Amino acid sequence: MPRTIVTILLICVLTILPASMNAAQRSIKRNTQETRLALVIDNGAYKSSPLRNPVNDARDMTDALQKLGFDVIYKKNSGLRLMEEAVRLFGKRLQSGGGG
Repeated sequence: MPRTIVTILLICVLTILPASMNAAQRSIKRNTQETRLALVIDNGAYKSSPLRNPVNDARDMTDALQKLGFDVIYKKNSGLRLMEEAVRLFGKRLQSGGGG
């Protein structure tokens, strides 16, 4: 008898869980219609000790954020002036609601 109850409960959970997950995903999609913005700066090409992984990590992070619906400002091996410009652009876009 207890096995039957456990089996029935397991079937109920497996039936209800996917439906509730789909509802949660729909809710997330509704709530994320706003513009989401990210800034990713990838610096690894140093003269004395170039780094390999920052390029891969930054590219992977950019791809992941874009898949999540972020508009990504991506800068690769930028000098100080270009990084400061990217940060200013990022700040301006955040102030204007993340768009454009």
